[in-house]
Amino acid sequence: MLLRGNLKEFSLPNILQLVNMSAKSGALTIRRDNQWGRIFFRRGLICYAFSVPKYLPLGERLVRDGAITAAQLRRALTAQEESAESVRIGALLLAEGVLDRATLEHAVREQIQGAAFDFFGWPDGDFEFGVDEQVTDEDILVEMHVESVIMEGCRRIDEWERFVEHIGSMERIPHLTYSAQTAGLGEIVLTTEEWRAVVRTDGRADINTILRDSGLDRFHGAKVMYGLHSRGLISVCEPVIQNIGRTLSVAVRGSIDIYNEVFLTTLTQGDVVRQLRVEIIDDKEVEIAVLAGRMALDGGPDEEGILVFTAPASASDEAWLRVAGQADAWVVLANANDIDSLRSTRLDLEFVRGLGRLPLVVGSYVSMADEEFSSARVAEILGLGADVPVIPFHLRDRESVVAVVRGVLQSVAV
Repeated sequence: MLLRGNLKEFSLPNILQLVNMSAKSGALTIRRDNQWGRIFFRRGLICYAFSVPKYLPLGERLVRDGAITAAQLRRALTAQEESAESVRIGALLLAEGVLDRATLEHAVREQIQGAAFDFFGWPDGDFEFGVDEQVTDEDILVEMHVESVIMEGCRRIDEWERFVEHIGSMERIPHLTYSAQTAGLGEIVLTTEEWRAVVRTDGRADINTILRDSGLDRFHGAKVMYGLHSRGLISVCEPVIQNIGRTLSVAVRGSIDIYNEVFLTTLTQGDVVRQLRVEIIDDKEVEIAVLAGRMALDGGPDEEGILVFTAPASASDEAWLRVAGQADAWVVLANANDIDSLRSTRLDLEFVRGLGRLPLVVGSYVSMADEEFSSARVAEILGLGADVPVIPFHLRDRESVVAVVRGVLQSVAV
């Protein structure tokens, strides 16, 4: 059976029904830009599916859903590595008695539905059906009728569209609310998943961050947040990081995350939000945690204040570029305990300079040393010229932290 084409000409439901009617076994491969995936069939019934880069290994899915613990998964993975035979992780978990067959089957079915949901949202994409291609990482035999997968995929798309219509971006910040609508509910009963989301809703974390910390996948988590929003239990505000490049923005980059966070917290007097930017980098879905806040400036160039933000030191340069590429100015934090501590600062400076001639200052601080290097000594060690000021500050002294940001703003064209 030769089946090949593009989703522009043939809808995915029609393709699935065609394979089902032919009662063929094989794999339907779908590709679009840097995304791809497969749906496997056995005699016309769907038995497995995955999508890349959103594919989540079964073991991690079970941990996320609370079916097993991380420690149980680690033990099973160790046993898998030590086994002389090729044993699937699901079979190991079943043999150890930490997982029952019904839970395993449910997880596999959810993976199939999740992959199908991803594909249903594609407006285009090349597809090809390969006869007799078999799944190699199947943990349990699951057979699903095409009609049920299509119906579930359409239902999920409808629910996702309602979420987008009422709440919008997953980067929006939810807040717990109380209103006449809430009062009219009387006794409020929350599901386990709703409770996991509510206890993490503090007005400072975006929906992506809440769902990640709650162990909820994006679709089911969005459904939970929509339910809370429709009952008036939460409201949402616009994501802060969407304004990078739209309003005056300063990126803060340093080699030690905790000190970068203290810098922002001191600067904004604790008024920071945590957001999770999701980007596709090298065919993989990468989550980039962003900490952001605003610094008010009396008589400053922006009435709403200056947007100041940072990302993890461990994030790749490409990830930093995606998040901070449109920043108006940069602050590089230099831990000036000793010469060795300043080595990583050279890499940060190299990255920022690669972006072009943007306003830049180096903020130097010490975390352990009794005596700190002078600004001239820091500049000498880092090989800085007169065009890059070095401004010393103390991490929890707001006046000195503000002085660092003011220093770089003096070079920003207003």
